[in-house]
Amino acid sequence: MKKLLRSLVIGLAVCALALPVMAENITLNWGSYTVTVNVPDDIAGIVKANQSKIETALAENNVTDTQVNDAMTTVNTEYGKLKSELGTVTPYQTAVNGLNDFCDDLCDTIPDTQTLQNVWAESWLGMLIPNCKFGFGVNAGVAALDVKALKRTANALSIKTGDLQDTLVFPTVAADLRLGGIVYPFDIGLVFSTLDSRWFGPLDDAISPCGFDYFSIGGDFRYQLLNIGGKYFHVRGSVSAGGYYTKGGLEVEEKNSKASMDFSSTTLFLGGQLSAKAACLIPFLGARLAFVKSKVDWDAKADWTEILSDSTQDVKNAASWGILPTNFSGGASSGWGVRPQVFGGLGIDLFVIDITASVSYDLAKKIPGGALSVRFCI
Repeated sequence: MKKLLRSLVIGLAVCALALPVMAENITLNWGSYTVTVNVPDDIAGIVKANQSKIETALAENNVTDTQVNDAMTTVNTEYGKLKSELGTVTPYQTAVNGLNDFCDDLCDTIPDTQTLQNVWAESWLGMLIPNCKFGFGVNAGVAALDVKALKRTANALSIKTGDLQDTLVFPTVAADLRLGGIVYPFDIGLVFSTLDSRWFGPLDDAISPCGFDYFSIGGDFRYQLLNIGGKYFHVRGSVSAGGYYTKGGLEVEEKNSKASMDFSSTTLFLGGQLSAKAACLIPFLGARLAFVKSKVDWDAKADWTEILSDSTQDVKNAASWGILPTNFSGGASSGWGVRPQVFGGLGIDLFVIDITASVSYDLAKKIPGGALSVRFCI
């Protein structure tokens, strides 16, 4: 009985694996030819959306009905092997869904990389006139970026991701400047940031086959509401307002397959910070409400000879005629949203050198981040 049940289970499994890929009948008309072909469900939608372009390509290339039938027979046969070879029978839809999901992940993370910049331990720097209080330096930060959706896209496009982790750190490297107030107890901060992963070999290797670049600029205004104590022992509190703009790109590529994204993000924020200085140590805590608007546009290029593991002329023909979608695009926009964030850390005042270590957490998107800055400050 056990042997019979085992044989039945194995038989059902074999039958399931042998089931043909779901396909849809689409009729193509060009020149003197009218052909009804079976198109895998995975690409049927985009084929119908571009049917007139496909028929034009068939006519311009003097394609015969026999060539179309041969090509689609090969395509359907190769699609039937995808489950065991690629792990999915819907490479096109998997790639599109993965890119759309990753757009959402980017829209979530980019605003948190912006607010990592220009964080100072002191809640208020001091007066520019008459005390000549100002500072400038560099800031390096990281925020968590979920790349599982991007890895699904890469797999669907037959791009090998190797040891790429599901969560990466999206880095920022910034130069910032802060000037103390005049007459009233305020200060103004400015920040500029740019980075290209190709500039640093170890970083480029760590995230391979991904790559990214970005540019960011922003600033803030802080006004002191609390100041208790003296120069070396005091408690300060301030409120702040500011904004950042970031744009850049991210891509994953191998051979003739590629997925690339262009992103932009604008963040406006209101916040408050409390700091306490004891000798050279300055612990601080703060919170902010970030008002965020982000947009991501993506483009993908598929090499079907890699996806289908078949470099026959039939597959090349189907791709060149447009039946297999070689280039496709999409995007996502977050609109304006509110993102509550908390941050804190420790500063060390070494006379004219200021070192600040900070951490942050996005309460809405559950994204952690951290930054370290070294500044010249008087």
